[in-house]
This record gives sequence, C-alpha cells and structure tokens, in this order.
Amino acid sequence: MKNRKWMWCLPLIVILFFAFSSVVHAGLYWETVVATGGMPKGLPKNLPKEARDQMLKQFDAKTETTKNYLTSYASRTETEGMIVIIDFNDMNMYQLDPSSKTYTKINIASAMGQMPQGMMKDMQITPTNETRKIAGYKCKKYIVTVMGMKSEHWLSKHVKGYKEFEAIYKKILKKNPELKNMPMTGVAGHEGFPVETVSNVMGMKTTTTLKKIEKKSLSKKLFEVPSGYKLRELKMPSN
Repeated sequence: MKNRKWMWCLPLIVILFFAFSSVVHAGLYWETVVATGGMPKGLPKNLPKEARDQMLKQFDAKTETTKNYLTSYASRTETEGMIVIIDFNDMNMYQLDPSSKTYTKINIASAMGQMPQGMMKDMQITPTNETRKIAGYKCKKYIVTVMGMKSEHWLSKHVKGYKEFEAIYKKILKKNPELKNMPMTGVAGHEGFPVETVSNVMGMKTTTTLKKIEKKSLSKKLFEVPSGYKLRELKMPSN
C-alpha cells in the first residue's frame, strides 16, 4: 500500500513541532528521557537496507536522554549517535551522523507534497478530561489519531518556559502554516508544552518524558551542518 511506503518517514517528519540572525539567540533548551521497545511490523518490502537497519537500530529496546534546542528559526535534536536540525526558513531537515561525519538533507515541504493525498486530513485531536501529574507538572491528556494510529499527548501550561515556547511556536506557524496539519504541531503550542508522549507505531512503543527545561542563549552554529561533513544521498522507496 502506498501509505505504508511513507510509514518509515513518519518518525523523521513527526519530529516537526518545534524557531532571526546574529551570533546568539534567545531560545529554549530541554532534555527528555526516551524509552523505546518492540519490533517494527509491516515495513515496505522494497525499503532500502540502510533505512531498514536505521529504523531497527533506532527502535531497539533502550532508554536514552535526548537534548532539544529551539529558536524561532530552527530546532536541533540530539539523540545517541544522531543529530537532527530543522531550518524553518528554508524548511530543510538535516540528519547528521557524527560517527561518519555525513548528513542527509530533506526538504520538508517537498516531502509533504509527495505524500498520498489526504494522508493527514484524517487526523483527529481529541481532548480528554483526564489529568495527572508528570515530572512535577499537572498535565491534560490528548489523543491524536492519524491513519488509524493513536498516540497519547500529556500537555501542561505550567512548565517553566511555556510562554516562550508558545511565542516561538506562533512564529513558526506564521512562517510555515502547513505545519499545522502535522500530528504533533496540531496539538502542541497553544494547548501546552509536551511533558510526555506515548506512541505505538507498527509494533514499536516510544515514551518520551520531560526531564528538565530552561531558557537559554543559543549559538547560531548549533543549527548549522559542521564543516567537514559530507552530504549522503537518501534513497527513497520506489513506487
């Protein structure tokens, strides 16, 4: 099925809910604890081996700390062995591999345009009356459904730095209104800061929980591909 061929891209694109020049910019920095487990099911048969191996490695049962940096023009996410930078000015996403000093480049707008028509139109965001305290914050539960897949989003407006997050978020969407149709950006920002998310995608469960957050001055270099890195072509699955 055509939709399934795009499933392997979702973990990269979902990342999108996070953004003007000089050397240092006011922004936010936060850390999350990410626990993953389960084995992926239903991967496209013609998925390139490189992409398949990357997904299997990415979703091995493990717990790690993720570092997140956010300004109104870009975001950076650091996981174990991988860095993802999103430039909201040109809508490019860069995935860096520090071990090989290589990177891939994807134009988000173009990738979204190639998705099957109506893929995101069936997205539903359902607020619930369920609340609980997570990481010291009172959170409200939202259910996001996309293509039959459900995920839990526990949001809070009591998180330190939430007002800054909301202001940055509004600037991002004003510049890139198409991001409103993405699962994460459809619920975060104006409803609260994501304290915890629980998703089940093709047999893989991922739980992301906020560990710490602070307002911070961020260098522009954080959001640039370091010199010496070589561009590596990303092979997309064929029809």
